[in-house]
Amino acid sequence: MMQDRMRRQDRKQQLLAIALELFATKGFENTKISDIVAKAEVSQGTFYWHFESKEAICLEMLEAGRVQILNAIQIGYRTTKVDVKDSVVSSMNIFEHIFQFAEENPFLMQIILKGIHSQPTLQAKVDEIKTDMEAAFAKNIRRAKELHMTNEHINPEMQAVFVMSLLEGVLSRWLFKTSSSSQVLQHHSLQQIIEETVKFEFFGIFGV
Repeated sequence: MMQDRMRRQDRKQQLLAIALELFATKGFENTKISDIVAKAEVSQGTFYWHFESKEAICLEMLEAGRVQILNAIQIGYRTTKVDVKDSVVSSMNIFEHIFQFAEENPFLMQIILKGIHSQPTLQAKVDEIKTDMEAAFAKNIRRAKELHMTNEHINPEMQAVFVMSLLEGVLSRWLFKTSSSSQVLQHHSLQQIIEETVKFEFFGIFGV
């Protein structure tokens, strides 16, 4: 009985991984359930045992990604006041988790960053993920403000918009390698990219 449950769970994860890759590479509209089951070498009945529809499998993978990303951002929530150096280290930890998640889940991040604009329900889920990420960053910044770690006049919600824009921009260029600016990133290690991104987040162009 236990082995049967484990096999079913393994099969479900296999279907999720294959569907995710096909959605990212072929597009959601151009991927049929028959494509997913053919690559998994299972019947359509097996697919419907685990998922109600193609939309359902996509929503499940997006929700799983949302939870992991938000868990990474919550690392930066402070309970006590720390100095700028410790804040930078904390922010680097957040970015490291997110970039490593993106490196391990490139197809999922492609869907989150590029969206699925032809599918209103799925796009609403993508928008929810980005909204939740922004809210989590704002919560971290608001807490830092309460602990007098930031300028008292900053707007946490606006700062969160800036952080999200920085994160999305660098992630997209690093992950997809499609723009000329991405060539600059390819000459640096992931750790160097994270360090430079966080330095810019805290100190800007002039490093002050």
